[in-house]
Amino acid sequence: MEITLALGGGGVRGVAHIGVLRALENHGFQIKAIAGTSAGGLVGAVYAAGFSTEKIEKTVNEMNANRSFWHQSNDQPSLLGLSGITKILSELLADRTFDELKIPFAATAVSLYSGEEIILTKGKVIDAVLATIAVPGVFPSQEIGGRILIDGGVLDPVPVQVARWMCPDLPVIAVMLHKTPEDWVPDELPLPISIPGPSSIVERLTKLRPVEALKIFTRSIEVSSKHLSELSMQVHKPEVIITPRVGHIGLLQNIDAEEMIREGMIATEEVLTQIESEANWMKKLQRRVKGKFIPGEKPEIWGDLD
Repeated sequence: MEITLALGGGGVRGVAHIGVLRALENHGFQIKAIAGTSAGGLVGAVYAAGFSTEKIEKTVNEMNANRSFWHQSNDQPSLLGLSGITKILSELLADRTFDELKIPFAATAVSLYSGEEIILTKGKVIDAVLATIAVPGVFPSQEIGGRILIDGGVLDPVPVQVARWMCPDLPVIAVMLHKTPEDWVPDELPLPISIPGPSSIVERLTKLRPVEALKIFTRSIEVSSKHLSELSMQVHKPEVIITPRVGHIGLLQNIDAEEMIREGMIATEEVLTQIESEANWMKKLQRRVKGKFIPGEKPEIWGDLD
């Protein structure tokens, strides 16, 4: 059974995408294309390059244990840098281009000055990933093709339209990372990034005005992204929506990767029957006849780097 994926953003919550991919693999689904935004773009790119979910999980654990948010010399202005992530992505993707990927892949970004959504499907994959995860103000923006690009989630938190454009006759399985556990009650603004050190010192640091401002800023991004995602689902109507219960996790918090992956697998198992129904040959034929997009032709609402 063939499907295409739209993997949404959500910071470290994107680790749940690994569980989604693993569950789909376990049940024999063939992923024919992946569109990813932000964290979904990062996980999607590495998976599209041919790395197993086990390898991606191992990499996440290494990244979680050895975080490095130092700036690099040529970074655009931002609160944090991406030196650690860049190093790991360089080891995995090197100079690999989109044409060299095992699975067709697209990442989304936003042009900072024109405000257009940019669909990245050419050139070096690592450049596209660093652009799609460039949370504005938090991580450095990236220059590609003469444009300054930021996180694709600013406009398109779950790139359903892009996934449908890539494979018009296949069901789009969208993964949205904003659902919270039923018993979760927010009692205060979470610190978006884990600070190492004695609890007494960490507590004092979290009360500083710049840190409080960062908490408010990142929480506002979360609120905006959640509602924009829900609106996008109503407008673009993916065939199936997978919603791992990870919405209570902060943007850059330390996580239990195994638990996050398990949540992704559980959420996928919950809608397996629905995915199987949408992936049958009759539904595929209906979509082919209906065809909202012609493969290879981008809708006019998307910008271009050419």
